[in-house]
Amino acid sequence: MRRVLPLAALALLASGCASVRPEAAADDLRATLADRAPVTWRTQSAADAEADRAIDALLRDSLSADAAVQIALLNNPRLQATYEDLGVAQAALVQAGLLSNPVFGGRAIWDLDGGTPDLGFNVALEFLDVLWLPLRKRVARSEYDAVRFRVAEAVLDHAVRTRSAYTRAQADRLRLQMQARIVANAEAAYTASLLLREAGTIPAADLLAEQARYEAARLDLVRAEQVALESREALLRAMGLTGQRGAIRLGGRLPPVPETEPLADALGEGEPQLDVAEIERQSLAASLALQAARARAEAVAHRLGLADVEAVLPELEIGGEVEREEGEWRAGPEAEVTLPLFDQGQARRAALRAELRRARAEYAAVAVDVRSAARVLSARLASSRRIALQYQRVLLGLRTELSAQLLRQYNAMQVGVFALLQSQELEAEAARDYADALAAYWDARTDIDALLAGRLPDFGAGAMSTPGSAAPSRDPGH
Repeated sequence: MRRVLPLAALALLASGCASVRPEAAADDLRATLADRAPVTWRTQSAADAEADRAIDALLRDSLSADAAVQIALLNNPRLQATYEDLGVAQAALVQAGLLSNPVFGGRAIWDLDGGTPDLGFNVALEFLDVLWLPLRKRVARSEYDAVRFRVAEAVLDHAVRTRSAYTRAQADRLRLQMQARIVANAEAAYTASLLLREAGTIPAADLLAEQARYEAARLDLVRAEQVALESREALLRAMGLTGQRGAIRLGGRLPPVPETEPLADALGEGEPQLDVAEIERQSLAASLALQAARARAEAVAHRLGLADVEAVLPELEIGGEVEREEGEWRAGPEAEVTLPLFDQGQARRAALRAELRRARAEYAAVAVDVRSAARVLSARLASSRRIALQYQRVLLGLRTELSAQLLRQYNAMQVGVFALLQSQELEAEAARDYADALAAYWDARTDIDALLAGRLPDFGAGAMSTPGSAAPSRDPGH
């Protein structure tokens, strides 16, 4: 619908007051995440150089898990690309609050035999845009909120994946060290077998058995080297590092399992028990995916309301025209009406109602996923804790003590060299397996902490793993 000149100034004023400010969207994202994760949105400004200096400072020392996450949030290009989704949504929100531009027109008509032309001018504006503005803005606001929650969850997700990549890199580095010990022991056993075979004190079958064990250990070392390399590269991709910056030094070792679990309550004797119901409740309250699904449903509901209004009212164009004919100026209104006789918006409304039902079903599905994730991650944390503690409290100590006892017996010539070497190899294998169990525990802790912060894990593509076994690749670079 259009209205003549008086509202043109209003349209120009409204257009002049609206602007797109990426820093406002970044502030909204920071407020959504609060203290859960920092946000640095690179917009090719002076702040980018400050972020680069912060990255270089973090890389000067050996890398900790917290530093790796901070670098990833500052530097990962895929995450920066995700931020731009929020910029697009903010632009759409601003656009929804703008009136249509006024339309100016003019004409000139000459008599065929010459003379002074007749001139005409008109101006028109979509007047009833003023009525649509609140509805359009509500739709755009809900869509903007949905993107904001989705981007916030992407930030949390990338922080989790980076921390898991760091944990995996540390664990695989330890496994590589233990496998090198196993190879060294197997080589020593094979060398001893060669000497004993030359002396004629052992049969050929025993020599061949030690040689086969040694060669198998060497192959396992090659595999461990490749796994450690890929884990390191996954961490570099998560942080967005390459070139000279890729020469990182992992700091320290994986910390042991704490004796007390922060999320558990002690119930009598034995291991403390997780309060799964409370974890489920907190996860639902914090879930960013659930908030995004709710905002999407609200956007569809607002759009349905807008479609209903548009179906009732006709399309009315109102304008004014000024013309000069034979030296005299004349003015008058003009109007065009499009009546909704055939297309009354029934198809659009039906499609929007279907979208609304789908949005509500998706909201319910996300709620189911959050509740399931709370139960799965609670069980995973409990089982990985038990396994890692069994290594930590019992198995590692037994293997170490057995090796020490056999060394004393070997020095007293009570056992042979093969028993000693085999015991030391089993000790190294236990340490290697403990690295996997420890990584599984800290991965479970990271996942459940992130769930309580609002991130919904992806259980697709084999995301579940058995604690204590080699974890599947969780490539955060894609």
